[in-house]
Amino acid sequence: MLTVVGGVACTVAAVLPSFLLGGLASLVRADLRFNEARLGLAVGCFYAASSLSAIPGGRIAERLGPRRSMAVGIALAVGSLGGIALFATTWGRLAAFMAVGGMSNGMIQPAAALALARGIRQERLGIAFGVKQSAVPVATLLAGLAVPIIGLTVGWRWAFGGAAVAAVGLLGMLPQDRTASNRERPRARGRGAKVDRGQLPGLARVALASGCGAVAANSMGAFYVESAVSSGERLALAGLLLSFGSICGIIMRLAMGWIADRTAVDPLRMVGLMLIGGTVGYLMLGHTAGTGLLVVGTAVAFAGGWGWPGLMQLAVVQDHMGAPAAASGIAHAGALTGGLIGPITFGWVVSTMGYRTAWSAASVVAMLAGCVLLWERRARQEGAPS
Repeated sequence: MLTVVGGVACTVAAVLPSFLLGGLASLVRADLRFNEARLGLAVGCFYAASSLSAIPGGRIAERLGPRRSMAVGIALAVGSLGGIALFATTWGRLAAFMAVGGMSNGMIQPAAALALARGIRQERLGIAFGVKQSAVPVATLLAGLAVPIIGLTVGWRWAFGGAAVAAVGLLGMLPQDRTASNRERPRARGRGAKVDRGQLPGLARVALASGCGAVAANSMGAFYVESAVSSGERLALAGLLLSFGSICGIIMRLAMGWIADRTAVDPLRMVGLMLIGGTVGYLMLGHTAGTGLLVVGTAVAFAGGWGWPGLMQLAVVQDHMGAPAAASGIAHAGALTGGLIGPITFGWVVSTMGYRTAWSAASVVAMLAGCVLLWERRARQEGAPS
């Protein structure tokens, strides 16, 4: 249990800079004076640094162990959050500190996956990864609550500063480096374990699909509040709706992890179906009017379109138990690349063609992601080379 709690808490700190900026974007943009396109670029800096550091981060975690790797990641997260609170007086400085936060994310994500793979019994990995991946909607939940509670009262900098102080306390919650007592679990092949070359093409396709799914999901995290405000919702309500969507995502991730542990469900196939279902939510966010329909679209988009990462990590780790951090780093690099491309492209589309077109494009990319995963799983089952 301590392994899961520590992994979740550290992962929340790692992703919080991105989602705090998304939730507080209206206030930050008004203060630093930049447009939606630059908002997308700032979030893109976070995911660019994450993507570049994810694969090295996975290899470092295999060598140093999850505890020391996560300690380095927490230090970077504190530097990012605290730097934004104290020194981000221009867009350039904001983007630079977002990149520092991205390096934290690239370090912590594979290290947390390794901690779970080593410290949790095989039959409980589904719910463990569901809990771990709930860290992202927890971060968006906190970002949504930060809008009316902190941003609109004492200012957006206090939200980042408070998060930095809280992250320092996580150094006492780092999971121990240990191996679960499970005789059937394959052992890592030594320090610096690597993924078998024959498995790389299939893993690359999973990373591609993960990246496409992240294009849509991370764009939603960055622009949801701005989009809701542009459609006529009050800023405080938009923040609360972001928190509501995050709760839907948390429930879905936990439920799917619980199901994966107790049934013969194919995690990768379920991810594909969820991504396809989530396209309905994305379309509703851009093409419906009124708070009621926005609530429905929010629930569908967050539950389906962003409820899949726990199952995705479970599938990757189960298929690569000899080198879980290395494999997780590769798959996560795909998601992080999508996180880079998505907000930048989404912001550009919004600034030139509006939110309707941007949400439509996001739904198409999410549909593509789901189809790639369903094709990949079918190819494996039919014995096609991976």
